[in-house]
Amino acid sequence: MQFKTFDVTDKIINQYLFYKNLQININRGKKRIKKIDHYLWWLGKQKNRKSFFISKNNKLIFISTADHIYYKKFKIIYSGLLSCLPETNLFDILKAIQIQNKYLDKQKGKYCFISIDRRNKVLLKHWKYFKYTKLSKKDKFFSIIKKCVNITPNSNIYFKKI
Repeated sequence: MQFKTFDVTDKIINQYLFYKNLQININRGKKRIKKIDHYLWWLGKQKNRKSFFISKNNKLIFISTADHIYYKKFKIIYSGLLSCLPETNLFDILKAIQIQNKYLDKQKGKYCFISIDRRNKVLLKHWKYFKYTKLSKKDKFFSIIKKCVNITPNSNIYFKKI
């Protein structure tokens, strides 16, 4: 199996929206996004996001996202995956996370955050293999990340210092 990555460009704005609105991505606590809202986001806040496609055997399987946020003296990355397929498998998810972490591990001096839905029993068992630590509600970063990123209430938050 051959996995490759390539950057997301402005040419695929509508394709990106299509993937964001796939039912598999909406089931993860996201809402269906209207075109106008997507275009406004793309022209504004999207510039703070580094996204790249992950393909397997020349078929798009995921979009890796990394929102770069600057809050006071902290450099924060909120990372995620969007599926490009109606269904995924554990091998592809773990491989995509591994590829995503190669990018993240180059972002020295930053704090990387991810969120995992508490109903996702499989991924809840794998975050530690990628060197993340569960974030306690008492941690100073918990309130910071909640201010900066829209995280669903049914999610656990994990982080690592890069």
